[in-house]
Amino acid sequence: MELLTLICRSFLVIAVFGFFMIEMLAAQKPPAKHEGFREIVEKRLKQRGLRFADVCPVDKNEAARRIFSDYGAIFLSQSDELVPTRCIFASEAEVAEFQQRLPATTAVIGGTSVTLRKTAMDAFVAAREEAAKKGLSITPRGGSTASKRTFTETVRLWNSRFLPGLEHWVGSSKISRKEADAARNASIPEQVKKVLEWEKNGLYFSKDFSKSILYSVAAPGASQHIFLLALDVEQYPNRTVRQILAKHGWFQTVKSDLPHFTFLGVSEDELPGLGLRSTSVGDQIFWIPNFE
Repeated sequence: MELLTLICRSFLVIAVFGFFMIEMLAAQKPPAKHEGFREIVEKRLKQRGLRFADVCPVDKNEAARRIFSDYGAIFLSQSDELVPTRCIFASEAEVAEFQQRLPATTAVIGGTSVTLRKTAMDAFVAAREEAAKKGLSITPRGGSTASKRTFTETVRLWNSRFLPGLEHWVGSSKISRKEADAARNASIPEQVKKVLEWEKNGLYFSKDFSKSILYSVAAPGASQHIFLLALDVEQYPNRTVRQILAKHGWFQTVKSDLPHFTFLGVSEDELPGLGLRSTSVGDQIFWIPNFE
């Protein structure tokens, strides 16, 4: 009888314990699942009356897909309500019209004229002031194209990699002279398409021919500098400078473009929830779109 009572009590204890465990597990919420990068951008554009397929046709255009994958962090900037209306602008007129609507401000910093959106400039000035208190300087790199760029300037920078790349691969007998001449005379969209095709076969067009041209310069009309939210920084190798810039919302978002910083205007711990993932190049951390 005593054994039966003991067994019953044991079952009762197990049942009560099991009940409380079930209640406790039921009360726990599953971990939040972050939305995908594309979904977040689509939602942000929709809130502003824009269709993602019109802004960046990633499902139909390989160049657009690469631009969105490599440079798309720009769509997440909290600088103001004016989001990018194109991931690739087609002409000087389109770029000029977009830039005229931006709340921009200009200042001479380190002897270089810098033009950024007002919120981005305010954050950059605050970062410079904090750096100065630590005996550090943060200045633009690259002269007049360190910040704002026109469509023409993006074409010039593209040609600084595209044209030498053609000659290099012709000289290496990897591309025929006929193919190179045809690419040189093609429209810019066709040039970009052709270069991306060649790079799939290992014929890279970066300055040292070791990586994609898009890790070296943007496709014409696609540079983050067009949106007045990007700045090339001279002191990029300094870890403390990078930490100060990140504290003020400036992050490296284009993998392997070492001097390039983008103003997102959020804290670093918010970036994963915005669909960005971190990747390292040396000791530098890049926050890039979690999109393939």
